[in-house]
Amino acid sequence: QAYNCLIHFYKRMSGLYCGPRVLAQAVGRVSGWGFKQEVIKHSVGTCLTQRTNSSSSTVLEHSRVKFARLLDRSTIYHLDQFSAKSPTPVSIKGMLEQAWQPTQEQSFKYITKEIPIRLANMIMELQMMPRALSVQPQFQEIVLQYIQSFKDLSEFTIATFNPDTNDRFVSILKEIRLRHIDTVPVMAAAIQGMMADDLDGKMAQKNIQYCLNRLFLNRISIHLLISLYKAVYASHKHQVSQLINNNETPDYSLIFGAIDPDCDIISIATEAYDDAAIMCDREYQHHPELEIEGRDIMNRNMNVEEVRMSYLPNHLHHIFFEIFKNAMRATVEHARKKKLSELPAVKCVVSKSEGDISIRVSDLGGGISREMVDKLFQYHFTSAGNKDGNVVSSGSGGLESQSQPMHGLGYGLPLSRLYARYFQGDLDMVSMHGLGSDVYIYLKALSNDAKESLPKYSIRAVDKLHKNKKKISDWTK
Repeated sequence: QAYNCLIHFYKRMSGLYCGPRVLAQAVGRVSGWGFKQEVIKHSVGTCLTQRTNSSSSTVLEHSRVKFARLLDRSTIYHLDQFSAKSPTPVSIKGMLEQAWQPTQEQSFKYITKEIPIRLANMIMELQMMPRALSVQPQFQEIVLQYIQSFKDLSEFTIATFNPDTNDRFVSILKEIRLRHIDTVPVMAAAIQGMMADDLDGKMAQKNIQYCLNRLFLNRISIHLLISLYKAVYASHKHQVSQLINNNETPDYSLIFGAIDPDCDIISIATEAYDDAAIMCDREYQHHPELEIEGRDIMNRNMNVEEVRMSYLPNHLHHIFFEIFKNAMRATVEHARKKKLSELPAVKCVVSKSEGDISIRVSDLGGGISREMVDKLFQYHFTSAGNKDGNVVSSGSGGLESQSQPMHGLGYGLPLSRLYARYFQGDLDMVSMHGLGSDVYIYLKALSNDAKESLPKYSIRAVDKLHKNKKKISDWTK
């Protein structure tokens, strides 16, 4: 039955009813099953004779879910249905338009379908991870958390919107948000466990990068939908109390914590610098100063004190915090090495053009070699040296928590790039070894262009998780 489920998945996702041999090879690539090839071929032959329009009573035979023994029939059925759908990306403008609706009914209809789709897509991907990773206890904990969250939301997919249902839904969303708060450190521990174990089928670095980028981006997107819905819910509750007190002016200030339609980038950057400075002072007893300026290309390239756009303050703060923290560390350590009497300032330029916001953060911290630049965006890699295999501590409040070490975790820049790319932006670095580094952040200036970039489950995605073959170079070195 389990093999029939998996084979049915391969058929549906590929859209091709290929021969038993091809399907058997595809199924055989998935590790951790431990059945003989003859059993696989028999299951394939059985599957090829079945029709896809079978009744729900045979859902176990036709489901794509590998964790059948952990789930009830209803959950398997819903996972099969929702994972067959692709996530629907939304722009920042679209999110704001939903938030400003007079009631939450439209948002309720969207989010009760969209979050289960995103959860189901990720669950199906997690179940296809190589055995070396899937046997790690931390990884299994993450999978069970995703399954539980999916089950919690299943009842709301057909629910009718009303105040009582909405109250229960928001309560469930809060539980889900809390449940997945430590996904990053727990997954980091799972990856470290996989690399430490003497098991066959370890994932190559590019596969780890691909896996974590998709998992973390999925998590970012779900958390944003939850945060925005909670903010709108709180805003509507507040407006009801205002109406009771004869105050008819809408108050959207609670929504702006999730998405600010008039977000000042320079102000966010300054706040992030101050937070990073606290950490730098704790580590080195002083910090370099910040020189920041704004430019408006559409207004004769004039210097401006504010550069505004519709964006997510928390995401911007995270990106700036990590970049400033790295710049401060490099500047202080390089100054000590060169025995400089004063610390060179860290410089930041925020430039707004018609379609983009471009940001450059420059330091004179000595830079890094050209070979090291690409490695900086790999998870677990750190130019500060591996401090006994540090990872983000569970329950510590994330990478920006003052309880974390200032450096040596290896997750700051990769996650910052993910936050930038989430809404079609990017983050890159150029370094002059011996002098300093420039980090460039690119954001979409128009909220309609800033659309989510989301992972979706497919055969190709699964294949990328298992390919470990090194490409043969056709260039001389």
